[in-house]
Amino acid sequence: MNTEQHFDSIAKTTHIVMPEDHMEELYSSPNFLVRFVHTQRLDAFVRLLPQGRKNVLDAGCGEGQLIERMKRASPDSRYVGVDVTEVALVKAHKRCPFASFHKADITSLPFKDGTFDVIVCTEVIEHVPEYRDVLLELARVLKPGGLLLISFPNETLWTIARLLLGRRPIKVPDHVNSFTPRRMRKVMPLSYSSRRNLPFGLPFCLSLNGLMVFRKRGERV
Repeated sequence: MNTEQHFDSIAKTTHIVMPEDHMEELYSSPNFLVRFVHTQRLDAFVRLLPQGRKNVLDAGCGEGQLIERMKRASPDSRYVGVDVTEVALVKAHKRCPFASFHKADITSLPFKDGTFDVIVCTEVIEHVPEYRDVLLELARVLKPGGLLLISFPNETLWTIARLLLGRRPIKVPDHVNSFTPRRMRKVMPLSYSSRRNLPFGLPFCLSLNGLMVFRKRGERV
């Protein structure tokens, strides 16, 4: 079963399921453009990390590629990853033995209120039907003054790109939500701080992804 068929078979489930090494195949793709788009997104997250020792949660950590890059940039921070996909967590633990990993649904995180200084969540929210519950839960475990960095695809542009490239199905089947920066600001229970349109900083309508930064009101981290 290829990746497209696999995603088609799980499109109506309520959990994120990932074929083994799915993201690694993108980050190390022989196609320069594919590799650039995905690795540039991870680099954008790393550049936005606040300085100093922090407790950092990767919500939907997948195979651990982002945690690996954050560790190189901020080695003194403590890193925690959460994902629902067992095979991805096995890979993440091997890649990042310094981090702590938990198998959990991000609509119900196994952490106390205000545990983390920084939460990163990249290309996850579009997969989850209960996205409002996710955002509330991320806000709950974030410390006052803490930062949430969240990214999501421009579904319209990705669909056009898949059409032009002959990919089938044209729309990514396990993307059950679609966000714009305006909509994300409306549904997010945190204060808006800034955003980056990826990969080139063009208006969102011409960008593949949006990366937004939100802050929980309170003392700065």
